[in-house]
Amino acid sequence: MRNAGSWAAVVLLIFSALILWQSLGMENQNALGFGPGFFPFWLSLLMIVLSIAYLFQTRKDRISIKEMLPKNKGLREFLLILVAMAVFVLTAEWIGFIAAGTISVFLLVYRAFSKGVAVGFSIGISLLLFFIFVKALSVPLPVNSFGW
Repeated sequence: MRNAGSWAAVVLLIFSALILWQSLGMENQNALGFGPGFFPFWLSLLMIVLSIAYLFQTRKDRISIKEMLPKNKGLREFLLILVAMAVFVLTAEWIGFIAAGTISVFLLVYRAFSKGVAVGFSIGISLLLFFIFVKALSVPLPVNSFGW
């Protein structure tokens, strides 16, 4: 099976079936109305139907996996995004959300802006997200010894 669309449809079909199976163990309805299994059940059922439809569509429109993969500049951009995400995940617990976020955002924007603008933008975005999650949404985020 060299058709990338067929692979994507099969993976989505398996994922949807797993979600459906998990949702069957939850209540669909409770005293307050919809239960925790209601949306996962119906959404996974819809995803199964769409996956099967997409599988049939990919039989006509063949896309090879080699055609889908990025090349040259696109590949470099893709790898840079992966590196930035890895830096954030590997450093957030150690140096805190703001520092890890600043480094990760800087890696993504330093080529598009001057260094000063990129640093300011990175710090600003990290601070904004930190305060939105911590203050407005009360979501605990990893912090360093300074509390940020």
